[in-house]
Amino acid sequence: MEDLVQVLLDSAIFVLPLWFGNAAPTVLGGGAPIDRGRLWRDGKRILGDGKTIRGFWAGVFVGGIIGGLIELIGLLLPITLPINGDIILRLHYHTFLESGIIFNLLSILNAEGFLSNFTLLGALTGSLMTFGGLIGDLVGSFIKRRSGIERGKPFIFLDQLGFLIFGMVFVFPLISWPIEFLLVQVPITFVLHIGANLFGYFTGIQDEPL
Repeated sequence: MEDLVQVLLDSAIFVLPLWFGNAAPTVLGGGAPIDRGRLWRDGKRILGDGKTIRGFWAGVFVGGIIGGLIELIGLLLPITLPINGDIILRLHYHTFLESGIIFNLLSILNAEGFLSNFTLLGALTGSLMTFGGLIGDLVGSFIKRRSGIERGKPFIFLDQLGFLIFGMVFVFPLISWPIEFLLVQVPITFVLHIGANLFGYFTGIQDEPL
């Protein structure tokens, strides 16, 4: 049981930049849409007005800030912060660095020192993860438009998990997270996303329950 709790804790901290970065466009977005109003071959918008250039890059920026803070806090605190028994709070992205593809390629070129600043590594990790997550969100939006689903309408599983899977896949060459992280975060993210949407619906924040 403690092993499961540890994985839940580690994976939750790991994906925090993704969660914050994915939410940021809702608050910081607006302005010109990414598709510039262009239509696809089916006569429908490629993405729609909800996906904006400012929102996208604001999300990447926020994800980078959160990732940098996570790594910085991990450096300021002891290597492990005891919580309860054998469960510890670990805030270090760099512990996964040396098994990543990018680190090994840089090692061949004797350039692994490029990733030696761990705070910048955290920012890079958060930005890359969020970039992938927002690309996943754009892919989901594109599929929804092609499927005839209007903006704001739900698409079960794609809405809840697209950003998570794309974000974690994008960052994997840099930070090779254990597969257990994805296995536990898929159901957690799905349930939390549904719960947040239901809360927004019943409080009047959004029009659709999912």
